[in-house]
Amino acid sequence: MPGREHLTRVIGRGDIVLVPFPFTDLSATKRRPALVLWADPAGVDFVLAFVSSQRILGGHVGAVSLLPTHPEFSLTGLAAPSTVRTTKLVTLSATLLRRRLGRLGPLLTADLDRALVAGLGINTGPYREDGRRDERARLAALHAAGGSPALLADLGPAARAR
Repeated sequence: MPGREHLTRVIGRGDIVLVPFPFTDLSATKRRPALVLWADPAGVDFVLAFVSSQRILGGHVGAVSLLPTHPEFSLTGLAAPSTVRTTKLVTLSATLLRRRLGRLGPLLTADLDRALVAGLGINTGPYREDGRRDERARLAALHAAGGSPALLADLGPAARAR
């Protein structure tokens, strides 16, 4: 496939690739780096976030700064300080990926995850509460199966009401 000669490894989440990123009105594209957020298991389509070397003044919800002073910046393969915009997303075919530049390390990936939650307005409250409820139920079951009285004390009033 033309343009894919530089893609010698499987592309996945966290990789930074060079693509023709479309303008929001689809009037044109500009060749630029983008961050892979999701890769189709078959390797056909990719969800990408816009990467820009333009400074975002005053900060921007959902932005991740990629700065040369960050210990993982050298992994990105970027030549200049950049910003990932998690609110500027596109799905592109693998045939449009020109080459892999680098990838995010684990610290920047954690920053990305937080930025996606903030930028896309994802409410994580229900998931946290479900997790707490599930953990209380698990610990109460452990106690019912002969766990120590201290275990029940750690569960609080919700467990004692059962």
